[in-house]
Amino acid sequence: METKKKRISILGDSVSTFAGYTPAGALFYDSWRQGETGVTSPDDTWWMQVIQGMGGVLGVNNSCAGSTVSGGLASSGTSEQRLQALGTEGDPDVILVAMGANDWGFGVNPQEFEYEYRRMLQRLKRLYPKAELWCATLLRGRPVEEEEMFFNVESVLSPGIYSDIIRKIALEERCHLADLAGYHAEYETIDGIHPNKEGMKMISCLWLKELQKQQEEERRRI
Repeated sequence: METKKKRISILGDSVSTFAGYTPAGALFYDSWRQGETGVTSPDDTWWMQVIQGMGGVLGVNNSCAGSTVSGGLASSGTSEQRLQALGTEGDPDVILVAMGANDWGFGVNPQEFEYEYRRMLQRLKRLYPKAELWCATLLRGRPVEEEEMFFNVESVLSPGIYSDIIRKIALEERCHLADLAGYHAEYETIDGIHPNKEGMKMISCLWLKELQKQQEEERRRI
């Protein structure tokens, strides 16, 4: 009997967008950016590579360019409407949360970020009580020439502060942690934030390493 494939939904920001798969009004990887980055197919994205590596199928990718966890907007990570959309193709078995980079980049107060990140996870758990929730810490992009940088990274708080908050809240809310920041790696980018094709591959590899670690830990417990 064939095993049912897990339905995997994505909640992310611009790094997780792709034309035709994520909301059209908040795209980064549109046709022009696809040519610039080499990310020309959904198979080139970190999230599709992770879904394929998990042997799953895509549920809904509700990733929005520029979105923060905080802010109370329709595009925020805490938005009920946005979170409910993750289940429009059926309740997901797994939700991959890749949020927080814009909160760091825009200098959101860490206390506010902590409150809103917890609220986001609590809402996801209420909406999808059977789903595995995976929360990623903030992986750094490789800097490029200063005039091409997406964020002025010298003027904001360390992303490590936000990653520490994600680690804390994921543990307290009993969610799974994909501690990408723990590898102290930098992925290839076009502007210090948005990955090119090679950068996407690195991100997906680190995600899959974290997922594999979890599987190995579960096998050891048996």
